[in-house]
Amino acid sequence: MTRIFVLVFVTFISTSCFIIEEYETASIAQNEPEKREKQEIIQDSIVDYLTKQYRDGASYKAYTFGSLYSNKPQEIVELEQLYEIKRMLPTMQQHYGNRLDSVMLENDNQINTKNKEIRENRIFTTYDLTHLYCIKDSLDNFEIVETQFLLYPNYKIKDLKLVFSVTIDKRELELFEHFIHQDPLVFDNDYNYQKKMNAHTYAKLNKSMINALPEKKGALLKTILKKVKFYQMNNGFDADVFANFLLSEWSKTPTLNVSIEEVIKSSKLKMIKGKSDSLTTDVPYETLLGYKKFLLVKGTWEKKIQEEKALYCEFDNNLVLLGVLPVEGDFEKYFE
Repeated sequence: MTRIFVLVFVTFISTSCFIIEEYETASIAQNEPEKREKQEIIQDSIVDYLTKQYRDGASYKAYTFGSLYSNKPQEIVELEQLYEIKRMLPTMQQHYGNRLDSVMLENDNQINTKNKEIRENRIFTTYDLTHLYCIKDSLDNFEIVETQFLLYPNYKIKDLKLVFSVTIDKRELELFEHFIHQDPLVFDNDYNYQKKMNAHTYAKLNKSMINALPEKKGALLKTILKKVKFYQMNNGFDADVFANFLLSEWSKTPTLNVSIEEVIKSSKLKMIKGKSDSLTTDVPYETLLGYKKFLLVKGTWEKKIQEEKALYCEFDNNLVLLGVLPVEGDFEKYFE
């Protein structure tokens, strides 16, 4: 099945602008009202469908839609090519000469045959696009959900697939809406500098969400919300301090079997780098895999033993905390 991308500028149900994947095509899309109208009709169909799913105390709020894709079977692609040939044939008299009438007749026969094949085999184009939204249940719990919808040619829902979902609290919802509306994270007396810094920051955050694997999106979004909170508190961002902020949260409910009483010291955040081959030159280049940091903590461990231990803390390249492990043996070198 051939996947054809429909160039449309994302039209939002609300004023939000979460992840704008196709902003560079906006000027082109403005000249394609029919395609834009198709996306609007499909979005309305999805909103209507989800609104009916969440009742009796639950509510649904739409945030953003992705770009519309058309899934065209090969037979339909071939039929469209035949119609394009039909459109061009009257201008090709010089090329075909006296054979033009027979070529046009053969083209019509091929169109009729292909149309019959498509009807008999019930072949049709489907559409799909992703939708990001929030569900609030009757107990005021919130869940951010991204779903991929597949629709019939009449724009009715054919199928849907969960991309990711993550539960958040009321404060996180406020941070999420700050992020999704792309409200300023940095304030400065120089408005141009402020605008540039915010655009740069959101470009990085948006790109990280776009590129994240579905199974990683929930944890990444949670970390992004913590970054938004950090910006609000500090009017700026420091990766090392932010990592300490995450580890401070972790120490209150550690994933290890330990009750942490005190964090004695912390190492600097260090990059974890690797080598990747360039797609064009095959020359290895350095790439950022993630970060690591060490903590020295005093706590009560298994068997109720109280002692100081060093911990190895690993983050991915977006500063999502991946895990914490005890360090065995000499650990002083990690804090030099």
